[in-house]
Amino acid sequence: MPMQEVDKTVSLLEILKTHPEFGQRDMADELGLSLGMTNLLLKDLASRGWMLMRKLTTHKVQYVLTPEGMKELSRRSYKYIKKSLHHVAVVRSQLETLVAKVQASGAKGVWLVGKSGVDFLLESLCRQKGVSFQAGPQAPHETEWFVVHGEEEPEEPNLLSYFDAAVVL
Repeated sequence: MPMQEVDKTVSLLEILKTHPEFGQRDMADELGLSLGMTNLLLKDLASRGWMLMRKLTTHKVQYVLTPEGMKELSRRSYKYIKKSLHHVAVVRSQLETLVAKVQASGAKGVWLVGKSGVDFLLESLCRQKGVSFQAGPQAPHETEWFVVHGEEEPEEPNLLSYFDAAVVL
C-alpha cells in the first residue's frame, strides 16, 4: 500500500477510536477526503475485520472499531513511533557533527536564521557542548558566528545541507 493510503488508514482507525459518533461525512471532512474515498476505506477496514458497521436507522450507520482494529492501530502507531525515534537519533547525530564543526572552527557560536523543526535539539546540543546558540530572523552583522539557516529558508547553508539525503524533516 502506498504511504499516503497507509497514513489515511491509520488516521481513519484513529477517528473510529476517538470519534465513534462520526458519520461518513464527518470522517471525510476530518481526513480531507471525498465521501466516496472514505466509503472505500471504510469498506476495506470492514473487509479486514478492523471495523463493524451497525445500522441504527434507515439513514444512520454507526461505525465501531473492533478489537482487531484496535490491535492494528496500536501496531501501526508503535511502528510509526519506532521509526520516528530512529530519525530523531540520526538527526541528533548529524547535528552533533555540526556542533563539533562549529567548535573546531573557533566561531563564537551557532546563529540560526529563520525557523527550524529541530531548533530545540540544536540549541540543546550547543548548550551541552558549551557552544553559544542564538536564533533570529536574519544573520548577525558580526562575522564570527557560524550562521545556518532553517529548513524553509532559501539561503545557504541550510540545516538540510548538513543531513544525509535519507533524513527527511
